[in-house]
Amino acid sequence: MKEINLSTWERAEHFKFYQHFEDPNFNVVTSIDTHSLYTDSTAVGLPFSDCYLYCLSRALQVCDFMRYRIVEGKPVELNEVAISSTFLASDKTFRFILLDNAESIDEFVTKNNTKKQKGLTQSLLNEDFLSQSGAVDQVYVSILPWFEVYGFKHARHSGDNLGIPKVVFGKFNKEENRLSVSIEVHHGLLDGYHLSLFLNEFSAQIIALCAYLQRKKSFIS
Repeated sequence: MKEINLSTWERAEHFKFYQHFEDPNFNVVTSIDTHSLYTDSTAVGLPFSDCYLYCLSRALQVCDFMRYRIVEGKPVELNEVAISSTFLASDKTFRFILLDNAESIDEFVTKNNTKKQKGLTQSLLNEDFLSQSGAVDQVYVSILPWFEVYGFKHARHSGDNLGIPKVVFGKFNKEENRLSVSIEVHHGLLDGYHLSLFLNEFSAQIIALCAYLQRKKSFIS
């Protein structure tokens, strides 16, 4: 983690301006083209949701501004962030599970299947969750596969001003190969322009994974 120098940072004025807002976050709801990711992941037996979460994790590492946070009132850049995502337990209540990053989709699925199997059998406020709940090196993700998302409002604590992005995925539209997504970020740290760059990188990661899965399918066949 390194502190961002306010004397040279081009967003210093914006950062100071939004620090005075009661709610300094803004939210964008859009959809992303998943190309052939659904059919490619299905063909090799990998969960579609794991595949787009993997692409998300890769895009987060590439885009430095998605790793900006506010620590003790100062902007910092984290070296790495991880996804803390909701998953549905057998009783239809959700659990928060902190996912491990990985260099490949196969490693990502293997490592996090183990974490999900463990996490989904525990209580909501389990020891792992409580030990990680105050960490800023996370991105909060929710998955709502039952309906497309056209807007979203998060529950939040008063004084939630750490700059942690919140991403919500909705129902996948198979006919259009599009996935609805809501992204909430701190306006003092980034703007809509930055989100456009992030979405472009997310799309690039999806295209790259599709190509890999197609090669994998050809090898298996």
